[in-house]
Amino acid sequence: MKIKKFKPFQMFGITLKTLAATALVVGVTANATAETTGFYNGKTLEVLIPWTPGGGADQWGRYVAATIGPFLGKDARVQAVNRPGAGGVQGSNEFHLRTRSDGRTVLLQSAGQVFSFMYGSQGVRYDFREYEPIVGMAQGGVVYSRSDIGIESPMDLWEADNLIYGEVSPQAIGSMALAAFILLDIPHQVVFGYESRGPARLALEQGETNIDFQTTTPYSISVTPLIAQGLATPLFSLGILDSKGDLVRDPAFPDLPTVEEIYIQRFGESPSGVAWDAYKAVLAAGTIKMLWAKPDAPEASIEDLKAAFIQASSDENFMKESLIANGPYEWMIGQDAFNAMSASLNISEEALSFLREIFKKRYGANL
Repeated sequence: MKIKKFKPFQMFGITLKTLAATALVVGVTANATAETTGFYNGKTLEVLIPWTPGGGADQWGRYVAATIGPFLGKDARVQAVNRPGAGGVQGSNEFHLRTRSDGRTVLLQSAGQVFSFMYGSQGVRYDFREYEPIVGMAQGGVVYSRSDIGIESPMDLWEADNLIYGEVSPQAIGSMALAAFILLDIPHQVVFGYESRGPARLALEQGETNIDFQTTTPYSISVTPLIAQGLATPLFSLGILDSKGDLVRDPAFPDLPTVEEIYIQRFGESPSGVAWDAYKAVLAAGTIKMLWAKPDAPEASIEDLKAAFIQASSDENFMKESLIANGPYEWMIGQDAFNAMSASLNISEEALSFLREIFKKRYGANL
């Protein structure tokens, strides 16, 4: 089976030799098998992407659309359909209110519409907890600084003068970094209003800011060269949530400590309580991409969707291409994917109130 190639991750030092270890942490083992019922034979499945073409969520959705068809059924076709608007809310509402429960459409979930759901934003009509989880993947990122401010390790952060971080908005994907700063009690200032994480990175390069966060792909492409030139210093990864909902080291950055490890080193104990719950909720919302099906879709369609990803995760060629396209990240299937997302979807009122109050107090932002 020939699969379309996507942007490589070899610049991480990840090689296909890593694949054997990677396959063992996928939501199913390398020997797992599943059979499809034939529901999608000769049919077309639409992946509804509530974002404009070209972004990270769109690329992940199109990767799924380009690769999963052969596992879904004989002559099965998968088509990516973009329905952008209102930070992912418009397309998600369309999925909830207008798409048929015939098993022919699944919804792609990414950061924006999860934050809107989690914070109870006006206009949200969907509720992920009502849907059937098909598959998910957590992709992390790294906090780094300009080298000329003299920070050589995470423990230097509390001694730095005037840390300035650039962000799009309080509900953007980079708010994961803000939640980390809050949990770790790192003194910092924030400049909101950047168009995306790309311009925020450029602001650091130009000296407008001096600390930044980038997700895996843009970090590998745009920040790694800055580190090689001695212009930037990697500090820590945010970590990712696994299929049990536990925070673990990011497999794309295995040598970087997580926020949890930095907390233990700084304060001498493991993080706990409402600030920790809030951090994990924001982390899940920002890092995990998922596909969801309507709960009243035909049972055979849901079975076949999950079975397709079980088969794919056991296929050597698929896993090689996934490693290249997505990094060494876990394909979490069904309940495993929901477990990883549960910190966001089941956030407590206490943790939610904490986030709202701390963002308003520190940044003058209403969530």
